[in-house]
Amino acid sequence: MRRPRSAGLLRDTELLDALASPEARPAGLGVVRLAELTARGPSQVSRALAALEDEGLVERDPASRRYALGWRLYALAVRTTEARLVGTAGPALIALAARTGENAHLCRLHGTRVATVLTAEPGGRARLRFDVDDVPAATTSTGRVLLSERDPGDARAAGADPGVLARVRRAGHAVVDGEFDPALAGAAAPVRGPHGGIVAALTVSGPATRLRPRLADHAAATAATAADLSAALASPT
Repeated sequence: MRRPRSAGLLRDTELLDALASPEARPAGLGVVRLAELTARGPSQVSRALAALEDEGLVERDPASRRYALGWRLYALAVRTTEARLVGTAGPALIALAARTGENAHLCRLHGTRVATVLTAEPGGRARLRFDVDDVPAATTSTGRVLLSERDPGDARAAGADPGVLARVRRAGHAVVDGEFDPALAGAAAPVRGPHGGIVAALTVSGPATRLRPRLADHAAATAATAADLSAALASPT
């Protein structure tokens, strides 16, 4: 059952999303443009922005009168589990990509979809990324790992098969070969936070024809790297 949402909060979130868009990054956005993007009247947008500015969630440039995301959002962001994950996971992700010769990703669950927050290519550096996958989470190795210890109701809402999730829990990793796309394969393993719960997943993915012969080895490498990352997250900072 979907929880009711505050209309005011939803409208404020739409403004923050617009200010986080690529269009806003160079120099912010003005009231008129924000009104266009959110399909609201300029006066409504202006009043909402004033309230958000009072709380430090947005900032206005006095010269251009354009708005940008505020200091308080950044202060909150650096305290999140995701920020700690990103800061700790980079070297592990680079090592996993080098070991497997495939792209490696750090992912979290965004509602019932998978969101990639960090990516590393073989021989490359880890780079930040926020990409929410449109593929149903229950059909991917990453999604199955992230759903494997969720409340059964939440897992069912995401279309997950309880039997499949039970096998993922027993194995400690998930492997998918052509299930959501015949041309793709991947392996994923859980990353656990300080309290033992799954906070993210590490995954390697690529063309099925290339990964298939080494998929079991990739799954083992991913699980070992995820266990090392979990241990690092559990250690005192």
